[in-house]
Amino acid sequence: MIRRCGLATLGVLLAVGVTACGSDGGDELAFGGDPVTQCVRTPEGASMILGDVLRAPANSDLVVQKIGLAGAKGVKAGKAFIVPLAGGRTPIGNANYPPAANPTWEFRVPAENATIHAGEQANLLLVVSRSGTLDGSASGMQIDYVGGTKVNTTTYQFRGDCSVNAS
Repeated sequence: MIRRCGLATLGVLLAVGVTACGSDGGDELAFGGDPVTQCVRTPEGASMILGDVLRAPANSDLVVQKIGLAGAKGVKAGKAFIVPLAGGRTPIGNANYPPAANPTWEFRVPAENATIHAGEQANLLLVVSRSGTLDGSASGMQIDYVGGTKVNTTTYQFRGDCSVNAS
């Protein structure tokens, strides 16, 4: 059951990466592709990493102020990190926190005041935990940066068991 969630997460992450790489709108911030709903297996009392890929505008650096969750219910956002994806680094999708066995994790920097250089991609990573015994949700991952705010197009469901349909 967890494997299906992992494969779905990988597929979404790859689709986002391909969309960001193949976009002709290089002057705009690319964050998210087609709208999707994603279940993130989040056991009560455990923290998870929520990951997505962003491409900075081609004409200017992007300075991050904050990464969080839009419309969060029953889930808390914690620490946030940025990993530049230069040098062939593979993005981290959703994973247990900390994903120490993942070599990309070694290149993380705190998100606050981090710079993503013009036209470059970065992996946005947000530590999340359910705030109680009930399932949680968010309408997207949000990045606040110097000059604006953007929310990706992924709706998140945070549940202890992703193999069961939400009611």
